[in-house]
This record gives sequence, structure tokens and C-alpha cells, in this order.
Amino acid sequence: MIKIWPRYFLKETIKSFFLFILTFYGLYVLIDYSSHASNFHYHHFYFQVYEIALYYVCEFAPRMEVFIPFGLLLATIRTLTNLNIHNELVALMASGIPLRTLIRPFIFLGMAMVLLIYINTQFWIPLALQKIKQIEQTHRIHKHKGLLQLAVKNLNLKDNSHIIFHDYNSNEKKLVDAYWIRDINDIYRIKYLYPYNQPPVGHFIDHFKRQPTGELVIIESFDLLSFPEMRFHKRDLFQGITNPEDESLSELWKKLPPSFNIQSQKESQRASVFYHKMIIPWLCLLAVIGIAPFCVRYSRTLSPFFIYTLGIFGLVAIYLLLNAALVLGKRQVVEPWLATLFPFFICASLASYKYLKL
Repeated sequence: MIKIWPRYFLKETIKSFFLFILTFYGLYVLIDYSSHASNFHYHHFYFQVYEIALYYVCEFAPRMEVFIPFGLLLATIRTLTNLNIHNELVALMASGIPLRTLIRPFIFLGMAMVLLIYINTQFWIPLALQKIKQIEQTHRIHKHKGLLQLAVKNLNLKDNSHIIFHDYNSNEKKLVDAYWIRDINDIYRIKYLYPYNQPPVGHFIDHFKRQPTGELVIIESFDLLSFPEMRFHKRDLFQGITNPEDESLSELWKKLPPSFNIQSQKESQRASVFYHKMIIPWLCLLAVIGIAPFCVRYSRTLSPFFIYTLGIFGLVAIYLLLNAALVLGKRQVVEPWLATLFPFFICASLASYKYLKL
């Protein structure tokens, strides 16, 4: 049977948590919808209300790793500072309850949110991102230019030739703006390539051949052409068209190199994303234990504004540091596990220092 005071602490924290989540995500939806309103009515393709609602429900899944730690941080600060200002913490401590015991409900809530984000990362995010991509491709939603994926992707074929392409349309299962590089002297430019057809089929093809003068010249063009000699590795095909960020933790774990011996940039990217996804949920717990000691400190001049500022900027700094570490790991500047785990353990040590002294 849970005592009255832990139930009260949890009730107040959960109320504040949902208030902050609904407020901030509601503002995000309002701003995002306003800035993309024209995209929801692109060339007479009108969205139904349920499609817009589904789009933003799915959009919440990849945003949870940011909204939940911040919501929990603000809810913890609000609840603990109110209890401190009204001397309720002092009364409970006078009755013989240790300060660490009083913070235990917040630790429990933080651990529950860690588990929730792991479930979200494993199950909900892959489904949500797939649904978002389908909606965007079906209705041709144009993202802001700054968010466009400018880097090309590449695939290795069984004959050691290469395909580079700009994008993959999951609805129609086709590669967009693909180049099949058979060798340095023989290149196909393919507007749309359907790799899952047997044999693969291309639409709007230009065939380049190198001339004795050294120039690459179009020698023939086709509206439609099959490529029976184009043979894909099924595993490499799936990995090449799927971003590591779109995959679940179990899928990333299966694709980690044996003995964690990373030999390519693709392997480095997958390993970095895996470690990043494993670490991010624990920010929920750090958000609680890092700020709680400042909220329960007894002082006649307790400043909630200072605590809010410290908590928000501290959590933002941790996010920026971990994102910078993710980039370093992806680019093979540092080993992925070291790039991710080292800054996290530094942040965790700093956040836990005051809590352990309570």
C-alpha cells in the first residue's frame, strides 16, 4: 500500500508533466502547421482532418526523447519547489523521513520514463517514421530546404559495381535519381529504378560511355529498360535504403559488426546511432537527480527562476554535447562507443554529485 505523501508527490508531478507536454507539443504543432499549411493543400491534394491528426500523432514519437525529459524536468522543479516553499518538505523531514526517501517517487517516475522511451525507440518510432514517410510521399509534402537530405546514398552490387542514388520512395519501392556505375567508363543515369522487380527495371535512362578522347558521352537513351545483369545483395539493399535513425534498437544491434570491429563509415554510423539511442532515455533520470538537490535546499531566498534556468540550460547543454558526440562517432573521428559513453558518464557524474551528498 503506497503511503499518502508519495501518492501526492506523484499526482502533482504527473499533472504538471502532462500540462507541460500538452502545452509545448501543442505550440509545436501550431507553429509547424502554420509554416507548412500550403503543403497540406499541394496541387489540389487536400488532407483530411484525420490524416493531419495522424501525421502529428506519429510526429510525436520521434520527439518524445526531447519532450519527455524536459517535461519531467519542469514538473520535478515545480513540484519540489512548491513543497519547499510551503515548508511541506520540512514537516515530512521532521516526522523522520530522510530527504533521499522524499525524492524516491521522482526517481521512480524518472525510471518509468526511461522504460517508456526505450519502448518508444524499439517499437513506436520505426512505425511512426514509416507512416510519416508514406504520408509525405503520398501527398508530396515539401520539407524546408534546410532539412533536405543532401548527401547521396550508395549500394554495392554482386558484380562489385555501384549504385548511387538521391532518395528512396517507400510507397512505390523505387530509387530516385540513381546512377549505376559499372566501371569508370560505363555509367547509366536512371531517373526511377525499381530494384525489387525481377529483373530490376528503370525509367528514363541515359547510357554514358567514355570516348577515346576521355569524354563521357550519352550514346543511347531509353524510356524503359530492364537490367537482368543488375544483381543486388538483399541485405545491403535494405541497409542502403534505410537510415539508421529509422531502425529499432534490436535491428541496429543485429547489424553491429562482429566483435565491434568497425571497418567502414556505414558501420560507424550504425554503431554511433545505436549507442546514442541507448543513452538518450537515461536523460530522464539525470533530469531528476541533477535538479532535485537544488529544489530541496532550504533557504529563505529560494529562487525558482534560477533553478528553472539552471535545469533548462543544463539539459540543453547535455543534448548538444551528445549530438556533437554522435557526429564525431559517425565521421569516425572517435570510436563510436567512446564518443557517446564518455561525455554521457561525465554528465551523469556531475548530475549525480549533489544527489549523492544528500
